[in-house]
Parts: sequence; structure tokens; C-alpha cells
Amino acid sequence: MNGFRSDLQSMIDLVSDSSTDLFASIPHGDGQTILREALLVADHNAYHLGQLVFLRQCLGIWEPTF
Repeated sequence: MNGFRSDLQSMIDLVSDSSTDLFASIPHGDGQTILREALLVADHNAYHLGQLVFLRQCLGIWEPTF
């Protein structure tokens, strides 16, 4: 979990740094931008979070709050 949080913090730091050009191409990429990669990370993490919630619901260890 520490690796995940460390990587997440690195992405947060990168995106929130005012000197970061979010539309700049990543030097080692094939035209991807920093913004695209940040959105990809957010989407990927949200997908897996949804899987974890679904799994807990199936196991009966997740109580909806609504």
C-alpha cells in the first residue's frame, strides 16, 4: 500500500505543480500528455475501487449508507 500512496502523491504533486504543462508530451511516450496520463490513472483507480466495493457487497461486508 505504501507504493500506491507514494505513486499517488507523486502524481498529485506533478499535476498540482504550476510549472507543469499538462498538455506537454511525455518525453519517453508516443505523444501522450501528462493530463492524459493523470486522467488514465484516476480512471484506472476508480475502476478498481468499484471492483473492491462490489466484492465487499457480494461477501456481505459492505453496508450501503443510503
